[in-house]
Amino acid sequence: MKKRILPSFFLLFGVALGYSQHLGDVSISKEKQPDKKLSKKEAKILRKKHEQFLAHNKINRAFYLSKQQRKEEGIPPNKYNEQEWLLTMNPSLGRPTNENIEVIRKDLEKARQQALAQRIPGDATTNNWIERGPNNVGGRTRAMIFDPGDATGNTVVAGGVSGGLWRNNNIASSTSSWTKIDTFPEHVNVQNIAIDPNNSNVWYVGTGESYVFGDVNGNGIWKTTDRGVTWTRVYGGGAVSSTVKNLQNLEIVAPSAAATIRTYSTGSATWPGGAIKNVFTAPIVLMDDGVAPTDDACSATTQNYAGKIVLIRRGTCSFESKAVIAQNAGAVGVIIMNNAAGGAVFNMSEDAAIVGTIPSIMISKEDGDLLIANLANLTGTIKPSGPLEFSGLEVSGVQFVNDLVIKNNGGTSEIYAAMGDGQYSESRNGTLFNASNFGLYKSTNGGSTWTKLNLPTSVAGHPTCPNDIELGADGDIWVSSTDSWTYGDGGGRVFQSTDNGNTFNLRHTIVAEGGGKRVEIEASNTTPDKIYVLSQLKDDPNTATQVEIQLALTTNGFNTSPTILSLPAGNESRETTYGFTGQQAFYDMMIESDPVDDKILYVGGIDLYRTANATGPAVTWSTISNWTTNVHSDQHAMVFKPGNSNVALFGNDGGVYYTSNAASTTTPATARNTGFNVTQFVGVAVMPNGITGVAGDFFVAGAQDNGSQYYSGSSTAANSTLGAAAGVNNTFRVQGGDGGKPLFDQGSDKYYITNYVYNDSMILRNVGSTTTKTLNDSTSGAGLFYPAMTLDSTNDILYADFTLNGTYQVRRYSNIKGNTQVSRTNLSNALLTGYATALATGKGTPTTLYIGTMNGKLLKVIGANGSAPVWSNISAPNFVGSVSDIEFGVNDNQIFLTMHNYGVNNIWYTSNGGTNWYQLDGNLPDLPVKAILQNPLNTAEVMIGTDLGVWYVSNFNSAATSDQALNWKQAYNGMRNVKVTDLDLQANSPTAPNAYKVYAATYGRGVFSGSLTAALGAKTAELLVEKINTIKVYPTVSEGNVKLTSSNNYGKTKIEVFDITGKRILENSIIVDGNTNELDLSSLTPGNYILKMSGDHFEETEKIVIQ
Repeated sequence: MKKRILPSFFLLFGVALGYSQHLGDVSISKEKQPDKKLSKKEAKILRKKHEQFLAHNKINRAFYLSKQQRKEEGIPPNKYNEQEWLLTMNPSLGRPTNENIEVIRKDLEKARQQALAQRIPGDATTNNWIERGPNNVGGRTRAMIFDPGDATGNTVVAGGVSGGLWRNNNIASSTSSWTKIDTFPEHVNVQNIAIDPNNSNVWYVGTGESYVFGDVNGNGIWKTTDRGVTWTRVYGGGAVSSTVKNLQNLEIVAPSAAATIRTYSTGSATWPGGAIKNVFTAPIVLMDDGVAPTDDACSATTQNYAGKIVLIRRGTCSFESKAVIAQNAGAVGVIIMNNAAGGAVFNMSEDAAIVGTIPSIMISKEDGDLLIANLANLTGTIKPSGPLEFSGLEVSGVQFVNDLVIKNNGGTSEIYAAMGDGQYSESRNGTLFNASNFGLYKSTNGGSTWTKLNLPTSVAGHPTCPNDIELGADGDIWVSSTDSWTYGDGGGRVFQSTDNGNTFNLRHTIVAEGGGKRVEIEASNTTPDKIYVLSQLKDDPNTATQVEIQLALTTNGFNTSPTILSLPAGNESRETTYGFTGQQAFYDMMIESDPVDDKILYVGGIDLYRTANATGPAVTWSTISNWTTNVHSDQHAMVFKPGNSNVALFGNDGGVYYTSNAASTTTPATARNTGFNVTQFVGVAVMPNGITGVAGDFFVAGAQDNGSQYYSGSSTAANSTLGAAAGVNNTFRVQGGDGGKPLFDQGSDKYYITNYVYNDSMILRNVGSTTTKTLNDSTSGAGLFYPAMTLDSTNDILYADFTLNGTYQVRRYSNIKGNTQVSRTNLSNALLTGYATALATGKGTPTTLYIGTMNGKLLKVIGANGSAPVWSNISAPNFVGSVSDIEFGVNDNQIFLTMHNYGVNNIWYTSNGGTNWYQLDGNLPDLPVKAILQNPLNTAEVMIGTDLGVWYVSNFNSAATSDQALNWKQAYNGMRNVKVTDLDLQANSPTAPNAYKVYAATYGRGVFSGSLTAALGAKTAELLVEKINTIKVYPTVSEGNVKLTSSNNYGKTKIEVFDITGKRILENSIIVDGNTNELDLSSLTPGNYILKMSGDHFEETEKIVIQ
């Protein structure tokens, strides 16, 4: 999509989009910041605000942190989350408003239900999108159960962190496959599954992962009473709302002017030395550094501020540097006032280059001006926050279920739920999810009502955030804690209840390395009071060790100090240095004991380890996996098969792994990911059809933590000349690690380019060959984590974001083919003032480069392939946001541009090369837009990829000279509400295309495609999908006696017959199991019909004629 392509776009809209359920006049929540067109002045103010948020937030700075600094700040290893955080932030708020997604989901569900009741003749509902896989690659998995309703014990249900709920009916078989449980609610973030011990048909599913910066938000707890057939929500959900919470750390006590004597809303310092530890009162004076403006503390001062609190105006230097200027002059505290009227009070970011040590707070400009007007004898008290006070934008209606456990108490099922909180953290007011409601909850009536239980508070009196729940062998309830995002404390502790949760007592506190943070516990299944404790440590800077975890064992419920057990040595240096979690204990930390022999212990971090005698303190560990050769890295969960503890499942970032011999150290667990399509892709690229020497579909997609997956006719090599088959395919991983955004040559040269991250490993690969060519040099860390890239296929030039050390630039890679030396040139200009987040080369003039930036610009570079490129800014004056995609209409003057962000106008169009721009948002809800394409067969049709799937319009006017109130509809069928990160077009010829396919990369459900040929009639096109031919229909011309046969066992299959107007005239179901089925259609009037067959994970259509 981000390369020069032939007649720009797609496919069907009769097929890939035409079956979407029409939502008619049903309203969908919009709630955008600019519901009106911003004036130039308004847009300029908002752009400036956006730029300040981008420049001064913690996440942006995280790109440059060392591994040690990242560890100290608890930043997850997935930098893609951070990149998305920056790109999708609402410019008005300085953070993404992901809570919008749940509101829009609910509106869409309601609208679909209403639409079903309003259907008219001719409405078609066939599956538009064809799932393409990968069929052999999984994704991050934290939740798994063996289905107790299966007498063989081989049925497993598992949930993807961003990929829904799935079932495997024979996990013991290496050829078994998964099918999606389509009845599970659309919110796909599965974290844990619990089975009712009194009724094995009843399951509970918890949603929302609290460990990754609110990247995976949840909507409560869901319940099924029929083993997954139907679902209801029993906890959470509800209206999503936001409330600003400010601390009141400042009180003015003199002079006695009525307007000044009060408490003030304050923001906090994020650097440790800026925290308020004690109450103190002191005179307040205004900073004077002697350099205009004298009150901003951006220069050293000669004043003596001993014993005083210094008031400083926000300016161009860092917050912490201001505090240090005052600190060096003897100040005992600092108040920094905002310099923008109406500006927020927020948490101030630290400056890694210096160390502030005096209490520091922030106030608004208005409050600061009031203090300046009353400086005579001004005296203030700075005080620590109260135990229930916090600062930030609190979002309710979003939940994170850290754990779910069900206890059988005399026939009553007691459900215990550890509800966590979440955070988007940045230098502005941090966004806090569930901040007032996290804690331990209990239900004794199947989830109808819940009671919040009382866990002991932290030392500071803050509520405790529960992390892990375990049932002891005697029925006691054990709960461990983690630091809450809201207060930053409370972790590192273990609690016990002996009275079914009525009271909890603190039984253990981790003290090593300054204390514990996230704690996982494992209770023996056979021995009461025997508890293993695996804890993430705070990493005390005053100690030499960098080990971040501790493993302990108590055999008497902590009546005496627990035994500290030795850790596995690890397989690589990061495990040796930091422990087997490899500096990621806040993310990948797992512990389980054998349910029969509790001396057998398993732990997981980067890899998996086992000991047969965990009695300590010296423990002998065996390595049972190594991510470089077998089981995928980053372990999250382990589940034993009931009745056979030697059979187990492991859940990790690669999906689900199975072992029938858990005791073996020579036979590692093997992947069970066939059909477990929860892969998180960030980009897809497709080769045109019709090229000599190859046949079929060739495409490549880059996946988070699962490399670059190549789709061709082989899943074991990269040199196949036969393309991928229609439908779901296995893939071959051509490049490991994090798969970046790939590119495919759109000419006849048959090559594609994959990348790891930044510009660190850009590899050109030839289709049908194993030859490769490295394009990058040794420069490391240039560009965003997944840099924007585009390919000029005419001149074989690659362009990529190459921002390095604060210098914004685009790198041009020339001479990329063959054996010639790659030429690398950095393009920069004063107009380029932000990361390049979208790149495109002209459709008619590919030597012209278009650069979309993180701070909302669109730049045009004429002659980008030469030595004297000419730069110009063709942005609209009211662009606000971060550019996500640039695409062309029928020529280079027709440009479509989209924005990543919440709270902005996301879709823009110009018909005259950027002279005039028009908004196309219409009724689109407030959600990020990632990609856009126009239908070359019908220019009135445009599609977009969003955080809630694909949307489209059929009434776009390319000649319009004003904003267009377009009616966007969701292309829901076949793909559902999954995040679409990229769209790419595949033409049936590199030179004279007349048919197209469109490919969609999703973050959690793999790749989808759809197709259209120009020769299809409108209604026939609506009914035909891309043929897979796994069910044979014969004869296709008959008097009504039609037979169906298949070598696949699809089970229950829905049969529908449509006439040529698109009206469904027959519906039934059959069992497809390898036998022949006969359909009696003799009652139909002679004519042409479409026969549709659909079931779990597949759908097919066939044209038939009744004589």
